Amino acid sequence: MKNVYIGLASILASGFVFGQKVTTNPMNDKKIQALDVKAKKEIFSAPKGITLWSNDFSVPADWVTSNAPAPGGSPGHTAGDWAIVTNVNAGPVAALNPAGHTSAANGYALIDSDGAGATETQNAKIVTANSIDLTGQPLVVLVFQQTHRRYAESTFVVYSTDGGAVWQEIEVNDMMGTSTNSTNPQTVQVNMSAYLGNQANVKIGFKYIGQYDWFWAVDDVKLMTPDDYDLSMDSGYWGSTGFWGARLPYYQIPLAQLAPIDMSGVISNLGALNQTDIVFTAALASGAWSGSSAASTINAGASDTLSLPTALTPPAVAMTHVINFSTTSGAVDAAPANNSLPAAATLVVNNTIYARDKDNMTNGSYNAGFGFEVGNIFDIYATAPLSAIDVHISDAAEVGAECYVKLYSIDATTGDFVYVDESNAYTLTANDLDEIVTFSLAAGAFTLNAGESYLIVAGSNGDGGLTNDLVVGTSGSSEAQTSFYLDLTDNTWYYTTSTPMVRMNFSAAGIEDNDASFGLNVYPNPAENEANISVSVENANVAVSLTDLSGKVVYNNNLGTVNGTKNVTINTGNFANGIYMVAVNSNGNISTKKLVIRN
Repeated sequence: MKNVYIGLASILASGFVFGQKVTTNPMNDKKIQALDVKAKKEIFSAPKGITLWSNDFSVPADWVTSNAPAPGGSPGHTAGDWAIVTNVNAGPVAALNPAGHTSAANGYALIDSDGAGATETQNAKIVTANSIDLTGQPLVVLVFQQTHRRYAESTFVVYSTDGGAVWQEIEVNDMMGTSTNSTNPQTVQVNMSAYLGNQANVKIGFKYIGQYDWFWAVDDVKLMTPDDYDLSMDSGYWGSTGFWGARLPYYQIPLAQLAPIDMSGVISNLGALNQTDIVFTAALASGAWSGSSAASTINAGASDTLSLPTALTPPAVAMTHVINFSTTSGAVDAAPANNSLPAAATLVVNNTIYARDKDNMTNGSYNAGFGFEVGNIFDIYATAPLSAIDVHISDAAEVGAECYVKLYSIDATTGDFVYVDESNAYTLTANDLDEIVTFSLAAGAFTLNAGESYLIVAGSNGDGGLTNDLVVGTSGSSEAQTSFYLDLTDNTWYYTTSTPMVRMNFSAAGIEDNDASFGLNVYPNPAENEANISVSVENANVAVSLTDLSGKVVYNNNLGTVNGTKNVTINTGNFANGIYMVAVNSNGNISTKKLVIRN
């Protein structure tokens, strides 16, 4: 399991601090990377400035690598080193293959932290072998293409103005969320005028710092004169702020929980000139609403976050709202294609579902077969009874995994999660994989109070690490300390920035527990040499069977008519280690439980 130590973090919400909650993020999304969807191509207008220098990695001798780690890693690579490769499928993430760089086939620079493995660290540079003369060029922008899967690594543009004796660095990609992909490719622009302008002995390059993170590929590098006016609408930051104190984006909102939605946009001035009249606009695609920020100044080469002065409260009608973000100024922009983010936010106002995930599973959260819980914080704006919780079960989950959901309230004094209710245990079937499963809370509806926050989670006690066990789908990114993960191996809460697909369902719908009937109990579990099965019924004909995961029946016992509690002992010493399903048939009604055998 990958543990990335990020330091003590805390948030302030309604006057109290949650600093004790988490210090690390234990998610290891890599093990189920096949869940990634294919990355989109970018929509980008190339700068119109003059190209001063360019390189497409077709001549490896043009570049020099400087790497700290020892040899090893994936085939064809030295662990953690930059390599110039021509294989367009060399990246470790299928969703970003083949590399879409313009000249990928004739060579590109790749550093594969994932392939290097958990024991290797990277602090690696690839830089130009020869100096570049920029005398007489006061305005310089660096443009390059990349593909990048991010976990917790750091990526930098590096430069020297004395032929490589002293190096400086500028971090890039730092606004990407954990376990997210770039487009394929993505064009990056960095205004270097303040650093490289009029310099006669310039070298440039790229630096990667990580440990068992993902990868970075770079190609088609240019130094250009920037256009005078070139804005970029980089990203949006939106959501509703309630008792928890963070701006939480909700992609599905019940009518009863509608609340004002604040919106901000991150905008970069990639041009050569300062601009004093930059405006951020958010608008419903339907044309029913729009809002704009006050005109602001963003200097050349800088970025800023502009916010709307008033929030959007969607109409109280069940419908889908698509919100577009854009930026404008009084100048004619040289590359207008990156001045907008179409469908930057999509909100589904409905009757029953409250969701923070984007509803398109891109990965999964699990604990490699050991016990865990994972879920999201929700702010409640109107008092309502909650009786069910929805979970998107990944197709990487294991048939036969026992799982459950829980509801926690928040202690207003300490910030601790306080157990409220849970579902009965449920055993996953093949029909549950890659589907939404609705779990009913055992005690029925629980009233959620307006002005309070609650945590809902999906969880499993695990199978001792034999299989993936429960895998919960993830979609989108969460702000730190708003989605949480309980590792039951050390009973410690952590936060995760990959949003679990765990949702509140205010309808009365829910699954019927497939384990709770007949008072069925299986122990010890895991079993060594023998397992005990206890069943309680009233005047019913009972049969007990044991099957392996291929469906083969390895034990069958017709107990006849049972009235009360009946105990059965199965000698498991001759069975292979693994997962089995105990099934009890009582007058045609079947209840099942998972049994792990370890002889």
